[in-house]
Amino acid sequence: MNLEQISTFLTVYQSGSYKKAAELLYLPQPTVSHRINQLEKELGKSLLLRGKGKVKLTEEGKAFLPYARRILGAIKEGQEAVERVGEGATGKLSIGCNNSFAAYVLPNVMDSFTRDYPHVSIKVYTYASSELVRLMKNQHFQLGITRYTSNDSGMIYRPILSEHVMLLVSPEHRFAKRSSVKLEEILQEPILTYPKETQYRKMIDVTLNQFNLTYQAKLETNNLQLIKHFLKRNAGVFLSGRTYMMNEIKEKELVQVEIENNPFPLSQVFIAYRENELHSLDYLFIKHFEERINQRVKEDTLVGVFHATGTN
Repeated sequence: MNLEQISTFLTVYQSGSYKKAAELLYLPQPTVSHRINQLEKELGKSLLLRGKGKVKLTEEGKAFLPYARRILGAIKEGQEAVERVGEGATGKLSIGCNNSFAAYVLPNVMDSFTRDYPHVSIKVYTYASSELVRLMKNQHFQLGITRYTSNDSGMIYRPILSEHVMLLVSPEHRFAKRSSVKLEEILQEPILTYPKETQYRKMIDVTLNQFNLTYQAKLETNNLQLIKHFLKRNAGVFLSGRTYMMNEIKEKELVQVEIENNPFPLSQVFIAYRENELHSLDYLFIKHFEERINQRVKEDTLVGVFHATGTN
């Protein structure tokens, strides 16, 4: 068994015929047939069924298919690794995330990544969080950045960041000078929030329902920029992790306040990818993303401590 035989097997299967495979590989058709015959001889089983219409896989062929793909994928990764040693990272990367992440978190990561790896081309797709996993499974993009996991088989979620849900208010708000606020007090304020159909809103509502707590939404929108606008105008309060608010907190346009006896689950960020389909360039981005996000969080936390203590 050799790579030529495996590559020919995949080409015949994908093209649907020996004739088309020969054309794609620039080989005589007898050579294609010979390679398939040799592969089947070594495996001791038939892999392909010839007949009217497209060539089909036998049951043994279906079993062999994912391994054949994995072998060629590993070879491709090896070639990419060799290229990076001599020339730096090259290739194409496609990423999916929600609009808020793309607008307020990803730019900082992308600035440093594109600076360090100028020969990598990147596509960024933005979708609702509920759509990301479905599109990932359909191979619409390589990596997904999401705040939620699912039970879909074949999907891997790598945790990148975990943080507490905080209360975000304007510097002019009556809670801004306090170190913490009770949840019951918060819910008496005008609440700015995401729409009910979003997963983040569902998390908030499910948690409050467990304690028989209710609130009145002042503004519901999936546009984080609009929420920030009304927060800065002291028109309400917002419950969120601090990741999406780092710049505003750093510039003292917004203030984060702890929630006493905080009942909310941690707000998390995950990198999602399909099982056994993580390539070398994907690893490179994940590592860079993780390092940059955690570095940014650490820097902003220190800035917040310095501001709170009056240290210059």
